[in-house]
Amino acid sequence: MKKFALVFGALWLSSCVYAGNVSVWDERNQFVERFNSYPIEFFAQEPLLLKTEYVTEHSKRTNELLTAYTGYSMLSTKTYRKDFMISDKVYAAMDGGMVGVGAPIMFRNDEESPIIGQSRIDGEDYVLVPTDIESFVLLVRRDGTVYEYPGQIRNKRLVLLDDAMLPSPSNFHFKPVTVTTTNKTKPEMGFDLRYDGINNGKMFFTYMTYDPTGGATGAFEVLDFPLKAGNYRINNIVLKVISASKEKIDYMILNS
Repeated sequence: MKKFALVFGALWLSSCVYAGNVSVWDERNQFVERFNSYPIEFFAQEPLLLKTEYVTEHSKRTNELLTAYTGYSMLSTKTYRKDFMISDKVYAAMDGGMVGVGAPIMFRNDEESPIIGQSRIDGEDYVLVPTDIESFVLLVRRDGTVYEYPGQIRNKRLVLLDDAMLPSPSNFHFKPVTVTTTNKTKPEMGFDLRYDGINNGKMFFTYMTYDPTGGATGAFEVLDFPLKAGNYRINNIVLKVISASKEKIDYMILNS
């Protein structure tokens, strides 16, 4: 009875291999591939933001004789945002490509190639660059070098091929994938102290603090002092005025 059941089971399995155009082996292959493949983060058209850093610039120079002209900064601390982006394209750094047992994959110097997305393999991110062979891709590190194993996109996942490819020439690479953009026109944090000249026998200053939520706007206050040399405090700044005129001011920053 057990033997009959085994034979019947085998016949049933073989009869189900193809049902019309549907193959259970295709489903089995897809199931197996998920254990030998990597997920892909497909890119939209916009560049992908990798990380954001903030860069602070100080103009502080204490106990030095300084000069500022009317309308210009005397002392400032400004923090700018620095965005690190992945471009949606890569460019070959030279004529060359990747060669192996199959057809070579070659590029011209400065040839532009789109980026499909990225995958993470052994803790390292790679962007996926399409080739002339449909669904086959090269894996490019963010420094522009190419992973020795190309890949194929199957069922929206990355499968690495068994045959390695070598760069030709040996230093072939793409220009770095990471593109840094810095916006220095819109401080996001900090302050700026500006000399605004003389009016009615008084020295005028503008103290501006930048909006911490971003942008070039912020709060500001206009301050005036008698037109004479001496020490003056503006918020946490101790300012020593040596001389002042309509055109400029000579001063020292004692502390800030």
